[in-house]
Amino acid sequence: MPVGVYDSSKVIVTVDNMHITGLADGTFISFEAAEDGFSYSVGAAPGDVVVSETNDETRTATLVLQQTSPYVSYLDNIAKSKRLVPVYCMNTNEPKEKSGGTMCRIQRPAARSYGKEAANREYSIVVFDYTEE
Repeated sequence: MPVGVYDSSKVIVTVDNMHITGLADGTFISFEAAEDGFSYSVGAAPGDVVVSETNDETRTATLVLQQTSPYVSYLDNIAKSKRLVPVYCMNTNEPKEKSGGTMCRIQRPAARSYGKEAANREYSIVVFDYTEE
């Protein structure tokens, strides 16, 4: 019986070529398509179907850091500067995967909240030239 092993320490996130540390517990990065890959409509009779390709390859990456991550202010400053930067996630587990792009923009600095326990900082990053390997 095969047994797979996943180690989150083998997942590397880079923003503007900097290795980001202080990743939050749980899902710390995800990529989601901006919209469905196609839409369709069905005619009244005899029910002909037309499929319209969306052609939108952009993705939104959600990156979640611990409040104490040394990269919170770094990412906030990139967001304020309105710069395009490369953002990549490299999973060096098996199977190896790489997701991201060279033209990405952080939508806004992370929201801040304070309480009895440390709160995470979440960044929404639009990837304009998303690729997967």
